Amino acid sequence: MADASLSNHIARTDRLMWLPLGFIVLLCVVVGIFTQTLLLTFIAGLITLPLTYIVQHRWHGHLLNGFVKAAVMMAWSAVLIEQSGGLIEAHFSIFILLAVLILYSDWRVIAFGGLVIALHHTLFTWLQYQGVVQLYTSMGDMQSMTEGSSSHGFADLLYCLLMHGGAVVVQVVILGYLAKVLESMVKEGLYVSRFAVAAGAGNLDMAFSDQQQKLPAVAAVVNMRDQVAESLRKTQATASHVTDYSQQLFVAQEQLRTQTARNSSQTERISTSTAELAATTRETAEESQQIRKLATHAEKVARQNGEQVEEMREMMRLLKHHASNIHEMLSEIDNITFQTNLLALNASVEAARAGEHGRGFAVVANEVRTLSKNTQNTASRIRQTIADTTDQVSQGVDQTSTIANTTQSLIQSFEQVAIRLTNMDNAVQQQHQGVEELEQSVNEIYNALELSREAVDNSHRMAEQLSDTADTMMQAVSGFTLPSPSSLTNKQMLIAPAAA
Repeated sequence: MADASLSNHIARTDRLMWLPLGFIVLLCVVVGIFTQTLLLTFIAGLITLPLTYIVQHRWHGHLLNGFVKAAVMMAWSAVLIEQSGGLIEAHFSIFILLAVLILYSDWRVIAFGGLVIALHHTLFTWLQYQGVVQLYTSMGDMQSMTEGSSSHGFADLLYCLLMHGGAVVVQVVILGYLAKVLESMVKEGLYVSRFAVAAGAGNLDMAFSDQQQKLPAVAAVVNMRDQVAESLRKTQATASHVTDYSQQLFVAQEQLRTQTARNSSQTERISTSTAELAATTRETAEESQQIRKLATHAEKVARQNGEQVEEMREMMRLLKHHASNIHEMLSEIDNITFQTNLLALNASVEAARAGEHGRGFAVVANEVRTLSKNTQNTASRIRQTIADTTDQVSQGVDQTSTIANTTQSLIQSFEQVAIRLTNMDNAVQQQHQGVEELEQSVNEIYNALELSREAVDNSHRMAEQLSDTADTMMQAVSGFTLPSPSSLTNKQMLIAPAAA
């Protein structure tokens, strides 16, 4: 993983190196146009540029590209120096391009570039001494060097070589040190970047060597990783507990929801039964009132009947009394009839004594005796009728007395029934009022249960949301691969970067 990150860094630097390389090539083309050395530029480009591209394409991200680009850049600096006839300003391109190579963050690339340019200067110093090329314009042209003392010319060339070489060596040393420092910083960045990529994928268990943990940024990242890992472990444990609790809450809410629904259903049935009972008690109260009215009316009728019976009994007594009077009158009639019979008998006796003269009187006496006999018979029948009537009247009086007593008992019974019906009516009214209050209470309980059921449903939905949230949090946290607790660095290692 570390090699891949470093390779990516080298590959990015390789692509970036084409900018200064293109600039030096363009500069050589411009100088070649003015110095009629464009052919040299073409030959150098034909050799170096395809080679650089092939190496970069074939060994993508390899440090070999740094060495190749260092050599190629130094070669183009040599071309520029050759095109300018050894101008000191052209030598500045060496230092500029060596400074650019620091982006590789490897002192070996800079040292290799310095070695290439050192070999170039050594070779071309000898060639200038031989009069073949012009490397240092300060030494004059090749003809003046040939005509002068050879020892003096060689010493001057050696002096220039050492002066230029010393400058290159100093810059290589400085740039090499800076590259070493930059390498440490780049590696820190690469390690941190690699960890960030791995952490983005959920892998927090990336291991760092003891050497890597000595880097401040890496130590800080390790400290952060361990703290995040510990927090994630706590989050996982919390999410697990929340999931368990939410499941328990979900089950409890489900049971409570079922029980609430059952209670609501039972309360609804009780409410319906109570409503029916209230209607029944209402009807019972109405029927009780009707019965009480009927009982009162019956009591009134019984009282009227009692009064009529009493009047009839009184009339029976009067009738009996009159019958007694008639019996006495019949006794007088019997007495009169007896006297009439005696008178008729005496008249007959006297008529018999009178003879012929008493015949008419005898007929009258006979008729009187017949009338008296008929009157006696009629009186007897009347007496018998009166006797029968008297007996019947006596029985009627007795029955009327019995009816009066019965009517009085009936009136008393109706009074008791009326009193009891009144009490029952009051009880039914109280019962009806109690049932209505019970119905109202049951309705209030039903409404409270409905509100409770809605609250339970809301709590049930919240429990589901809590469970879903806990599952989501668990899934999110489970996506991280955490280092084992035994692999965590000790506290001293974690505190050291912060103290630094």
